[in-house]
Amino acid sequence: MKILSYNISWSKQFKIDWLFRHKDTSAFVVPECGNANNIVVPDGYHFYWVGNYDIKGLGVFVSNKHKHEIPSWANNNLNFAIPVILDDEYLLLAVWPTKVKDGANDSYIDILLEILEYYKEYISQYKTVIIGDYNIISSSKRTGKDNPYPIFDWMQEHGLKSAHHTFLNESYGKESLPTYFHQFKETCQFFIDYAFINADIADYKLYTWDETNKMSDHVPILVEVK
Repeated sequence: MKILSYNISWSKQFKIDWLFRHKDTSAFVVPECGNANNIVVPDGYHFYWVGNYDIKGLGVFVSNKHKHEIPSWANNNLNFAIPVILDDEYLLLAVWPTKVKDGANDSYIDILLEILEYYKEYISQYKTVIIGDYNIISSSKRTGKDNPYPIFDWMQEHGLKSAHHTFLNESYGKESLPTYFHQFKETCQFFIDYAFINADIADYKLYTWDETNKMSDHVPILVEVK
């Protein structure tokens, strides 16, 4: 099962088309994706979407080669997460914790923790991939504003490991490559896109900015699970 996540930064069809060059990918998680009225969904894929704005939400494309469904226990009030059951075996939990105007929560960490807490009993029942733009900067520090460790600790406590840090044997805050270039500046780099998994990791790839022609301020991550 291969899953690719890519925050495409301003939804444009040519960016969607770039994704589907990766024809052996089972599912695509696409933060900042327009809804079905604003993009063309390729043949052979089903498109799930949530969001507050038609041109900027969270999209998931799933290949129709796989059985897929939104489970009955999905929480529609959690606007920044899409759970998809694949082949009755995998739970793909696409996430993009996002602050909204007049929203009750202004912490990316708290938004994501709410999602994780709601879905925790289901995460343990499936081979789970929690993937997307977390909007949480990787750091080795456990103190200070926006400390990411409540998320990292939660994942560890519930049997999930970071694909990047496990597969490449790297530490939080000491990644060899970034996933995000703030304001498209090469000198302002961060690591904020993750895949946390409770199954065996068969492969992992973090793309470089050049590989995507710098279409977005993010780069894609690709994970394969057994």
